[in-house]
Amino acid sequence: MADCLRAHFAADAPQLRRIDGSTPAVILKQIIRYEAVHPIRGLRDLRRRLQADRRCYALFSASMPEEPLVFTELAFTRGLTGDVSAVLDTDGPVVDPESCDCAMFYSISRCHEGLRGVPFGNTLIRHVVDQLRQELPFLRTFATVSPVPGFRPWLTHLAGGKGGILTDIVSRLDDGRWTHEHYESARLKAALLPLCARYLLDAKRGTEPLDAVARFHLGNGARLERINWLGDRSAAGFRLSAGMTANYLYDVAEVDANHDFYRRTHGVIAARQIELLAHGAGSCPS
Repeated sequence: MADCLRAHFAADAPQLRRIDGSTPAVILKQIIRYEAVHPIRGLRDLRRRLQADRRCYALFSASMPEEPLVFTELAFTRGLTGDVSAVLDTDGPVVDPESCDCAMFYSISRCHEGLRGVPFGNTLIRHVVDQLRQELPFLRTFATVSPVPGFRPWLTHLAGGKGGILTDIVSRLDDGRWTHEHYESARLKAALLPLCARYLLDAKRGTEPLDAVARFHLGNGARLERINWLGDRSAAGFRLSAGMTANYLYDVAEVDANHDFYRRTHGVIAARQIELLAHGAGSCPS
């Protein structure tokens, strides 16, 4: 099925369209319905995601002009951000896009289950980056603020095998009060950041990274740039990512080489500080 769809869309290449306040309601309803990473909490939330310092883009087929195939959402920021909670704050101030230098992708969602396996995500990100570079040349950095959705399950599994301090860490994560306790938060941060780095670099599904988000962005030619403590304080963020987010950097000059490297080796291209964090002596409890 995926091969047939690839052939169809090779002949009828999808077109990029920006989603904004003038987009027909029938399409906006689908954006709300299919948002898979950070659910849209009504029209107020949607309107904030479409304001001047935000963007939403989708791919459409000429044969289905009112049905997006895949869409992505992004925020303009000053420098890399690791705090997706701030990006999603409906009461956050709208900043002047021209004061920003980063485009931070924070969500990408597929609209049709039958399109699983068709690599629209790669096409979408490349088209969006190309358009933004032309439209807003002051943007210098294109990156993501992404969840780490397999980290918490991996950590729980690891604790089940090793016990000891890992069991204590996992049990503390289930008690939300620790986020308001300075000492306990610092203790968990010191333990969990190296573990998250180890997970992203070393945990595997076959020869590929275990984390699905990592597979997607590394496969598209991004580099794992940074891991952020308490970057996602939502219930889903704690349940799946232990509150972590990751920045994947799309360096236009390196994307093609990174993509080829990953295709050949499934190796994780990561910033040096993440490698040191993961493998530094004594950085992770056992």
